[in-house]
Amino acid sequence: MPPRSRTGCVPRRPGTARQVGCKIKKRSGKNRRLSGWRPDLAHTRAFRIIHVDRAFLTLLFGAALIWSAPPAHAQGSKNVTLLAHLNQHPGYSACWSYVHPDGREYAILGTTDGTAIVNVTNPAASYEVAFIPGLGSLWREMKQYRTYVYVSTEAQGGGIQIIDMANPELPQLRSVYATGFNHEHTLEVDSTRALLFCNGTRLDAAQTGMRILSLADPLNPVDVGGYTADYVHDCFPRGDTLFASSIYNGIMRVLNIANPAAITEITSWTYPKAFTHSAETSKDGKYLYVCDELNYGTMKVFDIHDLMAHPQIMEITVNPLAIVHNIHVKADTGFVAYYTEGIRLFDLSDATLPAEFGYYDTYAGFSGGFHGVWEIAPRFPSGTFVASDMGTGLYVFRTNPNYGILKVRVVDPTTGLLPGADVTAMGETDSTRTQGSGAVRLALSPGSHTLRVKKFGYTSVIWPVSMAKGAHDSILVTLQPEPLATVTGVARRSSDSAGLEGADLEMEDTPLGVESAAGGAYSMPGVPGGVYSMTCDRAGYVPITRLTAVQPGMDRTADFTLHKAAWYDSCDADRGWSLSAAGDNAVTGIWERADPVGTSQATAAPARHLGPSVYEAGSLHPAAKHEEPPEGTLGSGPVQPEDDHTPGAGGFCFVTGNSIPGNPPGTNDVDGGKTTLTTPALNMVAMADPYVRFARWFYMNSPGEPDSFLIDVSANGLTWANVRSILTSDPAWRHETFRVRDYITPTSTVRVRFIAQDQAPEGIVEAAVDDFELYDAAQTPAGASDPQTTPAPQITVSAPRPNPAARSASLTLTLPAPARAHVAVYDLAGRKVRTLLEGQATAGPTTLVWDGKDALGRGVSSGVYWIRAAAGGRVFERKLVWVR
Repeated sequence: MPPRSRTGCVPRRPGTARQVGCKIKKRSGKNRRLSGWRPDLAHTRAFRIIHVDRAFLTLLFGAALIWSAPPAHAQGSKNVTLLAHLNQHPGYSACWSYVHPDGREYAILGTTDGTAIVNVTNPAASYEVAFIPGLGSLWREMKQYRTYVYVSTEAQGGGIQIIDMANPELPQLRSVYATGFNHEHTLEVDSTRALLFCNGTRLDAAQTGMRILSLADPLNPVDVGGYTADYVHDCFPRGDTLFASSIYNGIMRVLNIANPAAITEITSWTYPKAFTHSAETSKDGKYLYVCDELNYGTMKVFDIHDLMAHPQIMEITVNPLAIVHNIHVKADTGFVAYYTEGIRLFDLSDATLPAEFGYYDTYAGFSGGFHGVWEIAPRFPSGTFVASDMGTGLYVFRTNPNYGILKVRVVDPTTGLLPGADVTAMGETDSTRTQGSGAVRLALSPGSHTLRVKKFGYTSVIWPVSMAKGAHDSILVTLQPEPLATVTGVARRSSDSAGLEGADLEMEDTPLGVESAAGGAYSMPGVPGGVYSMTCDRAGYVPITRLTAVQPGMDRTADFTLHKAAWYDSCDADRGWSLSAAGDNAVTGIWERADPVGTSQATAAPARHLGPSVYEAGSLHPAAKHEEPPEGTLGSGPVQPEDDHTPGAGGFCFVTGNSIPGNPPGTNDVDGGKTTLTTPALNMVAMADPYVRFARWFYMNSPGEPDSFLIDVSANGLTWANVRSILTSDPAWRHETFRVRDYITPTSTVRVRFIAQDQAPEGIVEAAVDDFELYDAAQTPAGASDPQTTPAPQITVSAPRPNPAARSASLTLTLPAPARAHVAVYDLAGRKVRTLLEGQATAGPTTLVWDGKDALGRGVSSGVYWIRAAAGGRVFERKLVWVR
């Protein structure tokens, strides 16, 4: 990110993912810091663009993404028909397609203790014909060559099973290949050249590289060469060229395999947050789709017309919290296995702009982690395809492509192609953000649609379109820049009107945020005309939010006066916090108050093969989870903070297991259980409406696992109410605020506790807390001393509070006169979840509360939601992150 001056701001870089929540501040001698939670999320799950507004996504992703919005509840589907579902075994891994010479079709399904063979010739009457036992393992992959199936496993000594399918109703295990290596990770086959590529092979614990076997005699493979310069996790052959995914070093390698005995490298490259799990080319071989199987990993598209240039032209995710596994390309369709997000189908008729047209979500749990769909096998000539879910078995599908394609090019009238513009089919699952090409493609259902094209700083455009099934249309949309203004002012403290350096100033629902310089002065350029909810905040002071009117192209001044918090701890001195609690069992990473020593991950984690797990001993069945600890690692970036959060002098905060300079991540992180930090007793009896605010930091490398950061509050130190359950890695300073009365009745002995826990094997967990404060919102002055700040009475809708929310969220609709109003909650697919207000509303403020339930009283899943308010001819949209 460009450096921010002490008196100015830098808007978010064009082409970056919309920052979710907070603004990144750079302060001298301090870590990058994010101020208050501000969900700025957009609208979808079947993926189009990252509109998930937690700023940590921008830290994770260096470029804008396409993000499709998920349904409000798991196990939704679009343009995909389920034909059969078989769940006859305790756990599953990969699957593949076997096509017999007479046309019969079979699914080959890996399980934790063998391989199931399922006849899917008549999909609706699918049945298992045989089961080939194998050593117990979480990993099993398979490929077809002629009338044979080759099955790999990570079980030490398992080798490669060779199954004879000459009679597919009576398959026979003919032999096991274990020459030179005796277990391996994945397989790929080149049927034209009769070659079997064995990736991640090992002889017991020793790595033996990628090995290539000749299948000239299918029952007696012969090793004809290999590649041992780097670990290859998966590969894809195309003629004499092999695309090899060196996952642990984050490198995409292109190898010349004309002579398997003398492989040479043509080129290789890496990219930000690279964790190259697998890759496949488009049908014409001109584009490469690469999947990064790490937390918050994405699918990238590279142009490989010129292998030596290979620019990245697009980045895609269906859910920023989820993990992509792999892609298989068949004709103009990309079949993507997306773990907790199920199967995802992309139209690749324009290989440069994949458009998601279908999905089926097999997994009913949370997003994130190695659960759900492992593999999709699409090679059946009939059009049937199958998928394996690690917990629920085999799914047999067929596509129902009821859509047309609309290509939208967005331009600035002066500069041309415009990246970072949001294109939304209003009320539907389709929403995309333009990237470098300034274009997107939407897969729209037949009928009429209304598109909204918008970008901050430009006038939005509403565009009606009509779509027919199978159509391919395009439109050109020109967005006109809005006149911009600069807002300047001074942040002062109320006690003596002295300027406050290091105050954060932000405009709600915009990318604008700056930090005050010495003397409290700030300057915020690039502000379009409008009325904004503007917040000023500094550690140790009560944040203040008020409306700020900006006329188009006219600079203005807005000063803020902050009052000290009733109780504030910069954590630079010991004020009686407890560093442990009954039940704590972590063996390292115990809470301490210290000047933090930063740790970071320079590159993706190296391979760590610790031998067979207990599940690979052949006696136990694992949980429905793809446990690949090395593949659950975040890419490069901070793990534990280098600096505390407090502006200016100081330096101390609470951290989990302060490290020694130079130590790698994980040396003194939380391991073996949980560790608890608890505030001293806080007297809130005299406060009418007490609020708690603090800065926190959390890193984890196993999303969706039991690793988490819990924040609780108690009136007596005995019974506790959960305030936040943070289940996603967020390695930067964030503000959290909560209203105490939402959880407990204030007393003289209120305590807040912070529990960091590492319950998953091989996990890295780090947490930190700083700048803890308590204030009475009922005593907070409005602070509207600047007459320019108070516009004429008008309709306003506040941002939801708290945000993220776990128990309830409220917002305030303010009307200058009585009027009809409609306020409702929508999911990212545009479906109405719950109506909060319908009918005549009174003048003045009306507070509305949502309890996280839909119209039928069911609790919604974690994710991003829109609250849409319509009154007096105006429509407002506010984004809310809901966590469970």
